[in-house]
Amino acid sequence: MNDLNDIAAKNKISNHSNHTNQFSNNLDDKDYKEILLQEFPDQLTNYLLNYDYKDLEMIKAIILKAKKSFNSDHDDAYYMLEHIEDEILISLKRVKKAIHDRGVKGQKETLSSMQGYLMKTILSELEERYSADMRRQNMAKYNIFNQ
Repeated sequence: MNDLNDIAAKNKISNHSNHTNQFSNNLDDKDYKEILLQEFPDQLTNYLLNYDYKDLEMIKAIILKAKKSFNSDHDDAYYMLEHIEDEILISLKRVKKAIHDRGVKGQKETLSSMQGYLMKTILSELEERYSADMRRQNMAKYNIFNQ
């Protein structure tokens, strides 16, 4: 049918972009996150990519600060991110659960308000790892059954 009613529909001008970069905001955000996390191990990076960029900057600063603080307090041990990846993941999951649980109780908590808790949680996980490593080292030296 080619009547006058069809002409208006055929000549309608669309202001919508047909470019492939219409979703570039999401891709750029993911790229920025990956750049921010490039020195982190893969498993930790994959978990952290779920957070938004602002929270990632904060989390990265806390993780690096906790690692530096721990390493400077213990002269006989030096942990790199690859060594403590599991402990950091446990800490992040614990903080996420604490935020969720407090939200259920009606308290409004954000990652920003839980920075101190995240720092303490990471440090306590590192202390646990350190004590387990020291027990393993000392077991070989002082085990009465090895004589």
